[in-house]
Amino acid sequence: MRSFFVGRSIAVALLISMFSFSFTAGALAENRSISGIVSGASDGEPLVGASVQVKGTGIGTVTDVQGEYRLDIPEDADAVTFSSIGYEPRTVAPGTGSILNVSLNGHSYSTGEIVVYSTRSMAKLKNIPRKVEIVSEKDIEALDPVNATDLLKKTSGVDIIEYPGVLSGVSIRGFSPDFSGIDQNVTYLIDGRPAGATNLATIDMNNIERVEVIKGPSSALYGSQGMGGSINFITRKSAGALSGKASLGYSSFSTLDGSVRVGGSLSERFDVDLGVRSYNQNEDYTVGSNTLISDPDPEVLEQDIDTMRNSTYATQSGNLRIGYQLNDEVRIDARGEIYQAHSVKSPGSIWGVYGHSEKDIDRQTLDVTMTADWGTHALRFVPHWSLEKSVSYKKDDEGLNYRSSLSEIEWLGFQLQDRIRVGRQTFTGGVDYTVIDVFSRSFADSETEKAPSRPNQQQSSLGVFGEVGISLFDETVIANIGGRYDITSYQLKETPLFTTVETESEEYDNFNPSVSVQYRFLPQCKIHASIGRAFVAPNPYEKAGFYVDDDGMETRGNPDLEPETSVTWDAGLTYESDNGGFRTDVTCFSTDWENFIQRTSAVDEFGEEYKTFENLNSAEMNGIELECSYDFGAAHDERYSLRLFTNFTHLFRARSINDDGSEGDMLYVRRNRGSMGLEYDDFRFFSARLTARYIGDRFEQNWIGRYDEARPTLKDPVIEIPASLIFDMSMGFRIDDQNDVSLIAKNILDENYTEKDGYNMPGRSLGVRYSVEF
Repeated sequence: MRSFFVGRSIAVALLISMFSFSFTAGALAENRSISGIVSGASDGEPLVGASVQVKGTGIGTVTDVQGEYRLDIPEDADAVTFSSIGYEPRTVAPGTGSILNVSLNGHSYSTGEIVVYSTRSMAKLKNIPRKVEIVSEKDIEALDPVNATDLLKKTSGVDIIEYPGVLSGVSIRGFSPDFSGIDQNVTYLIDGRPAGATNLATIDMNNIERVEVIKGPSSALYGSQGMGGSINFITRKSAGALSGKASLGYSSFSTLDGSVRVGGSLSERFDVDLGVRSYNQNEDYTVGSNTLISDPDPEVLEQDIDTMRNSTYATQSGNLRIGYQLNDEVRIDARGEIYQAHSVKSPGSIWGVYGHSEKDIDRQTLDVTMTADWGTHALRFVPHWSLEKSVSYKKDDEGLNYRSSLSEIEWLGFQLQDRIRVGRQTFTGGVDYTVIDVFSRSFADSETEKAPSRPNQQQSSLGVFGEVGISLFDETVIANIGGRYDITSYQLKETPLFTTVETESEEYDNFNPSVSVQYRFLPQCKIHASIGRAFVAPNPYEKAGFYVDDDGMETRGNPDLEPETSVTWDAGLTYESDNGGFRTDVTCFSTDWENFIQRTSAVDEFGEEYKTFENLNSAEMNGIELECSYDFGAAHDERYSLRLFTNFTHLFRARSINDDGSEGDMLYVRRNRGSMGLEYDDFRFFSARLTARYIGDRFEQNWIGRYDEARPTLKDPVIEIPASLIFDMSMGFRIDDQNDVSLIAKNILDENYTEKDGYNMPGRSLGVRYSVEF
């Protein structure tokens, strides 16, 4: 109840603020000349021939070979539009000064000039010989995602696992997705450093400028968890005159969503970005009533379920970045983020086996980025800290909530690297160090604490990495050759109510190489290929020490346990037209996944039974990825955008190989998944976007079917979850240079579907959003 009133108060304040900004009169300006430089936002390079136009008039000019322009503007001019082929148009207020420098972002469909930070060498996308997908700011605005998972599943062809109540995760290229734990298969990053999140739903998209999805092994750059790839969330780094945007939205299930962000320069050396957001779903959501492309067993997808009871929740988030330019070479940026989701209702499965519950989620992050450019060197030092906390509540016999469990995961570490450039050749090398502490408690009732399921633990890792970037024949051939050596230490920690915990540490070291290469045989066309090794480190309780739980069962870590490893290769063909209007990529990939870690029973020399962990199974995955977009407006000087786009992933093979040689389908992995859509923008008054997301069938363990009262007939150990097709649509109307209104419809055909068996997702949702720029 408290979160509802807090959210409503924030929403009212936002509404008052937006109308205040909307109707503030601008000061009159005298006739004057303005001049400046138009450049690309990603690399700062000047844009030649960019158009500079006084909005609503025929007054304009173009930039010269240095990207410079000079223009006389009338006294009543209140907006100037800058545009260039391959870049998003930008309209800015001319202000009262005589200098107006502007940077333009690359189009989402013409991203060759965007600098990709996930590679650590900060190379342009067109010069990266790996499969990279960019989710642009325009995608984020159009899709209006609730969180990072909501965005990625609609744009980048990833696998999803998602529960109601702020709990989700993703994976890439056939690896099983996960939503918790420090042993996942995808590396989550914020501005290139560890995100400090095991639950992807806690990464809010307010003040995220774009997302980089690099598919394929990432351990050669980032260490553990990089078998499927890496996902890097790039935050805003605003400069120039202070500006911002405020939004307020209302949608189905009595949902209020308000946000404000402000960014720009406070002085010649100081700049800042600030963002806050409040999201409140105040009513339980209804599930879909249709199954458009499948006829599922009613016990697999309960179609008589109308509402997911106990599914309301609210989130509040805030972030702040302060930047200071010490001199021409050295810069410091400090960034902090707070995310809260308190009194989150969890409905449990549709069969009621797990029942209703409630939880509080908190995540805080802090990092300081220090960069220095001295001659051929680009130094970067990033100390970082993150804390992810979750507290769960259950009802006692009297129906009162009590704290049933809590968990905390704390990250502390630093990144240090140097990028050396000699001509077009580069060398990037450095050191990463991270310590992860995992702490948990459990309670039998409101007065009695019990031992948690596992003892507290610590994992620390030291990684040394290096990568050589080779560019030959005027960027016709580009190759990256690199590797990383990691030393990982595992230790259990003393845990209350555990009768025995051995805290002696264990260590493991390994080396992961990576090679990627591309050949541009035409200016518009390139072949790219890569191969690399990756690993996921065991949990400390799997590797180190032993403990006895509250049931008296002894679990012994296996010091000989190897990490799970994979070797992946891929090869593809990319074509992009000169004007950026057409882009396509086709990539084939194959992965061998070894040393699955599984819990087993064993008997020691004294005949005592205990639990331990062994490397048993393996898997093979291979498939093909297609990405394609075409913009009809590129052939008409980009006076408008009418873009068709699609991405699709098909797995030819996704089979697990058991220790006895038998095979089975990979669980929780979709053989087919993809999205397609149509987008229109006249760059003046109207924009619209229609997308369809296809999620193919998948196999899952039938945990629920083990309960007689849950499923009286369906007892198969593995069940097939049917395919689904979900449509979303948005339309935006620009009232003037500052104000716009958007209509947003999610799951418009009311599909009944799940991202995890037993947890139906929301049905049709309709909403409106009002935004004002200031």
